[in-house]
Amino acid sequence: MPQSNPLAVGTAKQLLFDDALVEAKEGFVTTMNPAARSNTPALTPEKPWESHGCSNPTVMLDEGIYKMWYSATGEDGIPRDCYATSTDGIHWERPNLGLIDYQGSRENNIISLDLNHGSIFKDPSAEPERRYKCILGAGKYDYVSVYGGGARFRYDENPPETWHYGGVGGLYSPDGIHWTPCEKRIMPWYTDTRNVAFWDDRIQKYVAYVRWNEYLRVEDGAQRGSFDYRAIARSESADFENFPAPEKILEPDFDDPEDADMWGGGLYDTAALKYPFADDAYFIFTAAYYHTTDALDIQLAASRDGIHFTRWREPFVRLGPDGAFDSLMLYMGVGVLPFGDELRLYYTGYDQPHDKVTGDDYRPAIGCARLRLDGFVSQDAGGQGGSLTTLPFTVEGNRLEVNMDGSARGWLKVEILDEGLQPIEGFIETEADRLGGSSTVQTVTWGGNQDLSTLQGQTVRLRFVGQSVKLYAFQLR
Repeated sequence: MPQSNPLAVGTAKQLLFDDALVEAKEGFVTTMNPAARSNTPALTPEKPWESHGCSNPTVMLDEGIYKMWYSATGEDGIPRDCYATSTDGIHWERPNLGLIDYQGSRENNIISLDLNHGSIFKDPSAEPERRYKCILGAGKYDYVSVYGGGARFRYDENPPETWHYGGVGGLYSPDGIHWTPCEKRIMPWYTDTRNVAFWDDRIQKYVAYVRWNEYLRVEDGAQRGSFDYRAIARSESADFENFPAPEKILEPDFDDPEDADMWGGGLYDTAALKYPFADDAYFIFTAAYYHTTDALDIQLAASRDGIHFTRWREPFVRLGPDGAFDSLMLYMGVGVLPFGDELRLYYTGYDQPHDKVTGDDYRPAIGCARLRLDGFVSQDAGGQGGSLTTLPFTVEGNRLEVNMDGSARGWLKVEILDEGLQPIEGFIETEADRLGGSSTVQTVTWGGNQDLSTLQGQTVRLRFVGQSVKLYAFQLR
């Protein structure tokens, strides 16, 4: 039975990364689209304080400037956090901030903190002096861990009887350069991976994504048990400085042959974000660690609510070729930068494996992956053609735009149906103009007409018909 309650899509862009907006389809298949990695690093160690590598980027377009915060390890083996800016996302400048002494000089881009598995976001809900926030590892977790034979000690000949995880802390700043720590840890939880937090305007709360080590538990005043694989947990709070303990939301499925080798590994960093260019779209870019190969690549997971995710097992960003800077481990950075019709995502690449080397052997660099705007996942029709009908929604806006790729031979048409699933005169398939080529913003027309004003306030469905085409998104304007 067709659904009659109309969706409220308004004039926001609607991504088609799942079937949440789909009432029926035939011949269209939901398809994850891998990003294209660049062979040359976007940021490679150049300065003495970076000689042992650059890693853990956070990026944002802020006040018209592309900004990057990243971790650098110097000749002394100490990690420090640095700041860079760019006008094109390829060439990054290291401004002399004059804040931190390094080998007798303050002429460097080091900022006054160690982010310790941290990431930065800009908080639109905060007062100016706390506009920038950072979630990071800080101090010791409340409960000491008692050795339980877990994955952490798999390679240790003499594992310690007890040890401490780091806790989850926070910082705030008026400018992203000068930072003040929160008075106490912001979450009663442990960490040894990169944490992510942001202000979610959909639910008007802060959301944090952190590590979950399966089988660990607090018992008798200590953290006990094994942790033979890693998973992803989430917490939300109206107060950035008071998150509750998180809940597990995503983990490997060991019945799936693609996940079977994650025992002893699992899902590491999330690089989670709420996509800023469309409605109700959340993405996780998890570093998938396979224990047997001791290597990690990046997988994509997508969600409508930031809690229930669909994860694709094939790599979203693949390892580079043998000998490349990113040939053995990838960890996605936090944030996505728009460049016209393209998105750029930044990641840490290693040419050494996860466990089988010492820390001194690591010389990471920061790579760049490219993707078309909204291009994470598409609804694809092959050479046999297909049709896809949306759920009903109320028309707002005067024209319809699509993000599509028909390449050389593909095409797309759009028919508009009424509440009774009947084609509306003037917008039927035979009147629809054939759309081709590849464009992130292509206006739909019927006999050259794009005007939808006669449909304002009506409940309709869109019926997409196409062949050899990728459909990423639609939007009423």
